Amino acid sequence: MQADDGSGGRAWPKAGDLYLIASVFAWGVNFPIAKLVLDYMPPLVFSASRYFAASAFLFALLALRGDSLKITMTEAVRLFGIGLLGIALFQGGWAYGLSLTSASKASILVATSPVFAIFIVTVMGEKTSLKAWLGVFVSLFGVAIIINNSFSEITIGGGSLIGDLLIIGAAAVWAIYTVVSGPMVQQKGPLLVTAWAMLFGACILTAVDFNAIAAQQWTAIPTKGWIAWSMTALLGAALAFVWYCSGIVRLGVARGMAYSFLIPIIAIATSILFFEETMTWIQIAGVAVVMGGIQMARKN
Repeated sequence: MQADDGSGGRAWPKAGDLYLIASVFAWGVNFPIAKLVLDYMPPLVFSASRYFAASAFLFALLALRGDSLKITMTEAVRLFGIGLLGIALFQGGWAYGLSLTSASKASILVATSPVFAIFIVTVMGEKTSLKAWLGVFVSLFGVAIIINNSFSEITIGGGSLIGDLLIIGAAAVWAIYTVVSGPMVQQKGPLLVTAWAMLFGACILTAVDFNAIAAQQWTAIPTKGWIAWSMTALLGAALAFVWYCSGIVRLGVARGMAYSFLIPIIAIATSILFFEETMTWIQIAGVAVVMGGIQMARKN
């Protein structure tokens, strides 16, 4: 699939870059906020409820724009599959994994998704240069520096093996979702595809653990919990998914997914601003490595 960045040859940043920067910013901010929400509800309840809300928001946007919400039976089957991958399997695995492992380990493990993606598109026949491969691994190394925060020892720890494996599995599923959803997004547009995929995915999550959703004590959730949940539903789910799909369609999988390496950086920055954490010179060096890797992959 030949990507069209919609730029007409203009210099960076192009439309695809801006969409992806917006999406990874939303997801980076979402990471520590989601950890807070998981204190008040189980992982599948959190994922199902926020994607029902996100899909309702996107359907409302489509209706306000006067766009048709209709899909054919064939399209429904394809969208069900996209929802299964990008919402049910990825978000379910991510939320469960995040609840079982440390946030630092989860940040670096989920950042392996571009590695899976570039391998998939290469197998499918998309031409990916050696420089793009190198850029992806350079960025991944930069993420490791940021999370480890040391040049002399391994400091990443905490959590469980099951949690780590769930996060890695979710990263692989996200790569598959990115590749599979691309043709549908080009055909029907990111808003419609994301709205239906989120609705189908939320229904799957509800069917998997309906008892937990029915037993959830919604009135016991404090105001700060609802504010955090609302942010993850509207910014981290609805808008971020639409922006991400819009960017990937314009830049292609290999170049576009390289921006995913910015998510841990933004997550750490959010923690610094709102949770009084600090950033060291080692982590700043890691940011520089990540940015250099993204630039290498971006020029593929």
